[in-house]
Amino acid sequence: MTPSSTLRTDRRQRWADALTLPGQPDLARSLVAELAAFLEQPVEEVEARCRRAAGELARAWRERAPATPAAITGFYRHGDTYLYDLTWWHALVEDHSALVQVEALEAALTHHARSALDFGSGIGSLGLLLAYYGLEVTLADVNPRLNEYARWRFARRGLPAQVIDLAPGTPDLPAAAFDFISAVDVFEHLPDPGATLTALATALRPGGALFIHLPGNADADHPMHLWRQPATLLRHLEAAGLWLEGEGSRIERGGNAHLLLRRGQGPRYSLNQGLELRPGADGGTLLSMRPLVALRLNQRAFATLAALNGGSTALELVTARPELSLSETTTFLDSLARRRLLIKQSPPPEHLPTVTAIVPAHGRPEATRACVESLLAQDYPAELLEVIVVDDASAPPLAPALAGLPIRLLRQDHNIGQSAARNRAAELARGEVLAFLDNDCVAAPGWLRTLVAALDEPGVEIAGGRVLAPPPEGPVAAFEAARSPLDMGPLSGPVGPGETITYMPSCNLMIRRSLLLRIGGFDPAMRLGEDVDLIWRALATGAQARYVAEGVVVHHHRVHLGALLHRRADYASSEADLQRRHPAGRRTMALPPMALAFLAALIAVWSAPALAGLIAIGISVALAREVGRKRRELRRHGVHLPWGRVSAAVLLQHRAAFYHLGANVTRYYSLPLLALALLWRPMLPALLLLCLTPPVLDYYRLHPRLSLPLFVGLYWLELGAYQLGVWRGCRERRTLRPLAPALV
Repeated sequence: MTPSSTLRTDRRQRWADALTLPGQPDLARSLVAELAAFLEQPVEEVEARCRRAAGELARAWRERAPATPAAITGFYRHGDTYLYDLTWWHALVEDHSALVQVEALEAALTHHARSALDFGSGIGSLGLLLAYYGLEVTLADVNPRLNEYARWRFARRGLPAQVIDLAPGTPDLPAAAFDFISAVDVFEHLPDPGATLTALATALRPGGALFIHLPGNADADHPMHLWRQPATLLRHLEAAGLWLEGEGSRIERGGNAHLLLRRGQGPRYSLNQGLELRPGADGGTLLSMRPLVALRLNQRAFATLAALNGGSTALELVTARPELSLSETTTFLDSLARRRLLIKQSPPPEHLPTVTAIVPAHGRPEATRACVESLLAQDYPAELLEVIVVDDASAPPLAPALAGLPIRLLRQDHNIGQSAARNRAAELARGEVLAFLDNDCVAAPGWLRTLVAALDEPGVEIAGGRVLAPPPEGPVAAFEAARSPLDMGPLSGPVGPGETITYMPSCNLMIRRSLLLRIGGFDPAMRLGEDVDLIWRALATGAQARYVAEGVVVHHHRVHLGALLHRRADYASSEADLQRRHPAGRRTMALPPMALAFLAALIAVWSAPALAGLIAIGISVALAREVGRKRRELRRHGVHLPWGRVSAAVLLQHRAAFYHLGANVTRYYSLPLLALALLWRPMLPALLLLCLTPPVLDYYRLHPRLSLPLFVGLYWLELGAYQLGVWRGCRERRTLRPLAPALV
């Protein structure tokens, strides 16, 4: 079964689960029998009418030929043929096109909607689907007979729903009332889609989502479709205060359009650092020197990127250049953002969720109070923030240190560990979102707002930020400030196995409470690596995680060498357990041929000088050919760079590959290799160079407040301790997984 057929099967099951009544054999017979019960007619007669309803509607339209807005409204307002037509469509007997309504549900869930309006709700099937998944549902349709049947269906299932009659002259939809609005196969029937779009945008809460489906090519069964081009609708977005969410929208070859619109200001796009645009005869080139990559752009793509001017939304670009397509422009910009060629900066969330900040604490009363005070000083509405501290059997208790602070304090009589403490607080939390902070950390004032903004991105349910150190006191603290494993660096991005950032520490982590409870919380059996395990389990459910470097907390690192080395070994011992639990998180290790050839030449200098010379010649020839090939590729893209710049860029790429190889070897294999090198001395210079390169480059990259020899010494001690911890974990778990990476 292909992925697309599997997805359709899953959607069909969701649809059937929500609509099939108990005791009915399948979806189609349930829907027909339900309509028959409402009409008090025989099932056979209702099914026969369902089968011919589409033809009846098409003939009625042609006969009446409504041409004015009032006549068109009158056609849809009177009659009951749509009862039968929609029932048969929703039964999935002739095709699966009705499953687009499951896509609407998926969009609502992805955007964490709680209240939904089904505009043009018909017989209420999509509303029932939304209600089945826990949303508060309002139905709106112009046909009173359809509204009556939809209301009856909800009552029969014991589900609440508001029903709005869209008759001419009735009051407008309530303003800013809904998180989500669906309009499936509705807009193509409207003579004035722009006015309706504005009305629906007004009914959305700021930041809310509007899902629109437009059918594609014309067919004889649907002569009542007045227009079909998505551009007819998209040109009204600016006036309506909406923007197109590119990753949630698509326009298919058959003409079907799935549009996901958001109320508010769209994301801003800008070129990433280190990239430059170079014009050419047929457009231009997007050039990166590190790594050396040139992307050829046609005239339209080049002009689009040049117009970003340090940061623009897709709608701003299209407004300034009407010849551009909004859907194509948004798709183009999002594709470059996924490749990290562009920075996509989402606007601040329009709707702030309730947040519970959770601090597990054992001892450290003064640090705990400082941690809590930093939470209470957040730039976040106080009425939306709850703080829970779990005193995990501290001696003496933490209550006196936290006296007078407006928090909830939970006291454990016996130490249960950080994971269990976090879980206990999560069960009692009132917030939609849980923010975890350790009691040796202090949060920057904008920490909560920054991470909450990341959760506003569709599909993102976990976010974490950067962990920095206070001004260091002493060499160990200075080393930790530069080399802490808690610091994921200055570049934001997606998180997970295979990504540049594979996990985020639990001392700076935010997650939706519903997701945490759904996956069972932190594993209390894990005292180490529990944050990695939690994130990877969450990702396995389809959730996304994002690292936001701007969400900063300050962590008080260790200042004694013994404590540092002991903690590194403990961290490392969790690798075996994590690899056993999550095989997909297997470590990868690159074996760059040029780096291996260089090491082989260095070994051969001491054991076989003639061979070393041959290898050196081979390396020189290979590098010269690579520089020449890169230069020719650049010239084909219209970029003319001197030999020196191209050579420098190529050498920097090989230096980076050598660095990563050295870091992997130093962390996992340096101790046994050192023992082997002492037995076979020609290997020693190559091993020392390989293990010396990462700390030296890190020293000049990170600028620690240490001398170079001291930094290198601490680096080697740290990774030696880590390596011993990995071996300890392998022995305890009886596995060699951490030492057997996937080679790339």
